[in-house]
Amino acid sequence: MADIAAQPESKNATAGAVLYSSHVRVEAQPGGVKVVHLPSEPQPVLMGMHGPIAKHYKIPEGTYTPHAATLDYVIGAAAGCLTGTLTRALQVRQIATEGGRLQSQAIGEIEVEDGVLVIRRIRLLVRLEAAESMRATAQRTVEVYAPRCPVYRSLHKAIEITTELDFHAVDA
Repeated sequence: MADIAAQPESKNATAGAVLYSSHVRVEAQPGGVKVVHLPSEPQPVLMGMHGPIAKHYKIPEGTYTPHAATLDYVIGAAAGCLTGTLTRALQVRQIATEGGRLQSQAIGEIEVEDGVLVIRRIRLLVRLEAAESMRATAQRTVEVYAPRCPVYRSLHKAIEITTELDFHAVDA
């Protein structure tokens, strides 16, 4: 198969105009493994299945090499984008996030619908260490930042996505 060339970016970035076309190449491998070539990444990413996902598809243990599933990558992409967007929103409000002050983890809840695995909820749990005087600002920021995240905007109509703040007051 011929390699798909990257499309030039649109000069008109208005609503509905294509700004960027992401081209991803996938090679199917035995055992449900997919070798995924992503833009700007020198090494491909392996996607596959593991534990509960393999069990759902009735794939016997020992017949596959466990890898993160495509669903895990969607949850990871949402968590990464949300964390980046929140980081920028907090920094604009003069709340430091570097040095481990901001950490997040995501929990994706996957259900079965008509025999198909579907991500229903993604909960982003954020731990923030900041001065007590920044608590209210941080909470307000968490309440309003998500719509500025591209992945959130792409998924929120299909997947419930929430952020919970665990604020830890530290000396300024």
